[in-house]
Amino acid sequence: MNYTPRQLGDLTPTNPNRRQGLLAVFHIDLPLLVGLLLLCGFGLIVLYSASGENLAQVERQAARLLIAFLVMLAIAQVSPSTLRRWSPSLYAVGMLMLVAVLIFGEVGKGAQRWLDLGIVRFQPSELVKLAVPLMIAWYLAEKRLPPSWQRLLIAAV
Repeated sequence: MNYTPRQLGDLTPTNPNRRQGLLAVFHIDLPLLVGLLLLCGFGLIVLYSASGENLAQVERQAARLLIAFLVMLAIAQVSPSTLRRWSPSLYAVGMLMLVAVLIFGEVGKGAQRWLDLGIVRFQPSELVKLAVPLMIAWYLAEKRLPPSWQRLLIAAV
């Protein structure tokens, strides 16, 4: 079977669409990425100014941002169908972890909201911030449009 370079996703340096090809391969929205990078850069500048020009603190924050961008890139590779399959499980794990905070939670800054996992302290609410919208989307995805008030009320709860 013959394949043309276009079918193979020709990402050679001579291809004028190489940049868009790489962005598409990694599922990256360029305007969104540029806006995010600008906001992060501005945040680092503000941190540098507010910290009394403490470069070490800015470097630590930049390292955290790099880790966050790598995680974002990894999550962007997960297909929507996989997210749809995982959403009920992710939601259930998040709810169980919130219950675990009530029982085993560590108090930090006056609030009981941390789980000590040995190596790291974790806030289950961060997982739930992702799980709730995924669960609502999963619940409403297979229903006919527009959703009834009853379905919207159930999704809101």
